[in-house]
Amino acid sequence: MTLRLRLLLWLLLALALLWLPLGVLTVRQAQRTVQDTLERAVRSRLGFLLSQGQLRIQDLAQVVQEFGGVGFVWGAEGRITYTDLGDYALPEGLEQALLQGQSFRRIQDNWLWIALPGDAGGLGLGTPLEEVAALPQRLLQVYVGIGGALALLAFAVGAWGLSRSLRPLDTVSRELARRSAANLEPLSSPGLPEVRPAVQAMNTLMAELNTALNRLKVQEQAARRFAYGASHELRNPLTALKGYLEVLRRRPGEPRAAEGALREAQRMESLLQGLLVLARLEGQGQVRGQPLDLRAFLEQRGLPVEGSGWVESDPDLLAVVVENLLQNAHKHAGGLEKIVLEPGREGVWLWAYDAGPGFHPEVLPKAFEAFIKSDSSEGVGLGLALVAAVARALGGQTRAENRPEGGARVGVWLPAAKGQGAANSNLG
Repeated sequence: MTLRLRLLLWLLLALALLWLPLGVLTVRQAQRTVQDTLERAVRSRLGFLLSQGQLRIQDLAQVVQEFGGVGFVWGAEGRITYTDLGDYALPEGLEQALLQGQSFRRIQDNWLWIALPGDAGGLGLGTPLEEVAALPQRLLQVYVGIGGALALLAFAVGAWGLSRSLRPLDTVSRELARRSAANLEPLSSPGLPEVRPAVQAMNTLMAELNTALNRLKVQEQAARRFAYGASHELRNPLTALKGYLEVLRRRPGEPRAAEGALREAQRMESLLQGLLVLARLEGQGQVRGQPLDLRAFLEQRGLPVEGSGWVESDPDLLAVVVENLLQNAHKHAGGLEKIVLEPGREGVWLWAYDAGPGFHPEVLPKAFEAFIKSDSSEGVGLGLALVAAVARALGGQTRAENRPEGGARVGVWLPAAKGQGAANSNLG
């Protein structure tokens, strides 16, 4: 069942709950009002006749012509005179009330009996209530006819207004139906305030899906580059190794060929080891660390350190970062100058300064990608890629900069240890 149909049914039920009780109450109130009006009119005419002083049956007959029924005059000696001939029986208690000088009023057998005492007896009137009893039926007929038509009109207006109010939902539905699966652009804000939270939630979900798809696309491109780079980097040592083995087959015991083959085998081993570590880091997600004094950790490895700070890190993975930073500085940048710690409120930057010529302008934006290296480098281009992968696994980030005075610096930001953020900020 659609939402529109449900709302229409609820609207119909609400109108029925309003219309039926209101009709019953209106009919009953009308019947009671007519009966009370009739009773007041009868009392008023009977009272007027009593005020004349002389109780004449002819005057009472004129009242009977107005209201119908039968009138009677009760004499002082107890004799009762009716306005017309018939077999009438006065209600029980009427004569006793007149004897005691009290008025009488009772509905009996769908007749209204009213009697008023006078100085010389009293008089009364009995009028049938068939017209009053038939009034609810006539009113119900009018109410069902006119009221039903008005209720249908109200339902039609309500249904039209409801459909018009739900038009923003139809707009959103049509917009989604027209879209392709690849279109994750935000939906336009609807004019109905109640629909906006749902549309905002859908826009948030589509934004997250778009981000995830873009991330997957980037990862796919990175995986392709990774596979291409790995195959390319493995081809070179394999080609060289094959050449050295050919030399050894022709001239067994050739020392230079044996040394070259061993060197290329070690290069391949280093490359494969780096690839395994990189793949493991990319697949395991963020690692839970422990509080670590970064200055003490670096000084234990005999490194010159400026500054201090506490970080949330894993010692083994941090050792991989430091080792690859040192290897990158020694192999490609003329050696390590110093390590500087720059603490802040939320983390600590570990900067490794080198004395080399700096990054080539084309290499600098992609310094942390796998297999990115300068043409003169003899490495495989995995050192800084491992540094970036470890930083991401530890919840950190990386940055590479060329220094104005010469050389470069490579930085790794690590999150501050819990409870040490303020201390790091003070140290900074």
